[in-house]
Amino acid sequence: MTPDAPRLIPPIKVDVIRNDRPVLVDSFLISAVLTVLALRVYLAAAHYPQLGGNGLHIAHVLWGGLLMVVAIGMLLSLLTWTWQVTGAVIGGVGFGLFIDELGKFLTSDNNYFFKPTASLVYAIFIVLFLTARELRHFRKLTARENLVNAIEASKQLALGPISNVIRNHALAWLDASDSSHPLTPFLHRQFELATATPERRSWLTAPVLAVRARYAAIVHNHWFPRVIVSVFVLQAVGVVLSVVYSLVIAAGAAVGSADAMNELNETLRAGPILWTTLAGTLISGVFTVIGVARLPRSRHHSYRAFETAVLIDLFLVQPFTLLDTGFAGLTQVFIDLALVASLRYLLSEEVAQHHHVDSWTPRPPAVEAATM
Repeated sequence: MTPDAPRLIPPIKVDVIRNDRPVLVDSFLISAVLTVLALRVYLAAAHYPQLGGNGLHIAHVLWGGLLMVVAIGMLLSLLTWTWQVTGAVIGGVGFGLFIDELGKFLTSDNNYFFKPTASLVYAIFIVLFLTARELRHFRKLTARENLVNAIEASKQLALGPISNVIRNHALAWLDASDSSHPLTPFLHRQFELATATPERRSWLTAPVLAVRARYAAIVHNHWFPRVIVSVFVLQAVGVVLSVVYSLVIAAGAAVGSADAMNELNETLRAGPILWTTLAGTLISGVFTVIGVARLPRSRHHSYRAFETAVLIDLFLVQPFTLLDTGFAGLTQVFIDLALVASLRYLLSEEVAQHHHVDSWTPRPPAVEAATM
């Protein structure tokens, strides 16, 4: 083929443009997790009823597949933001119904109660969450990505008045876009001139606001940080005692104690799962001790260490713990999630307080003189 000959197949250019609105992915994951939890609770309470009769059983994996098809059809056919969020929620429910029956497809006897299922489902959701988070945060949006996100938001302009939230997001994306692009000033002007509507409150608004108010009342109480810190102090004490106990067992086995030798041999024969769990617990405990040690000097670094300890427990320890306990072991997962949320709040308060102090700290005379 000569250089001037026309191409039979034009080159395909693939542009990866990230969506800066995490609502779709978050709605999918949250609805999927809630579906699995609600389904397990319902089936246990109803003694695992079967849909069908005369030897037939309509497994809920089929309903999950049907809902995922409906969600895909909505996302492919409908353009408005409301229907996209609805499709993400329906798709999440379908995925939850599908993934809940994972045990049936991993066992030769179609065992729905296959105990490692809880650990595998948990690991799948962790991978999905971390993948979405990394895709969103591995680097800042480029000027081109910001412009495309603003263009996506501009669809709302054709539907009439837009909300203040959408307009503010769009203006922020345009401010971070390439100002030399002809669409940037045009869209900026359109969003500034657009009529904004007051936010409409759904039937969920009142209970959500009530929960937020209750949460704010709890976390702003003076005893809240003390309770959180006390939890980690107790964990640090437990880690130290566990290390001391392990050293005592090792010393007892070294001097020939039969009981110590038996316990040590049982631990050594436990296999890689227990060793991985113990390693994760030890690493988490080390960060807990570091957090307690840093507490008198820096609450910010202390809370960071506590958060790392909890995340290690969530991502490394709990998947292996659920291999043995099944879905009944999710209690510790919920406790860890509550601790992460509490620590995130405490960290945000520390950052806000630090910025407040910095903004009110007078500069030294030398600096003031130099800047005059």
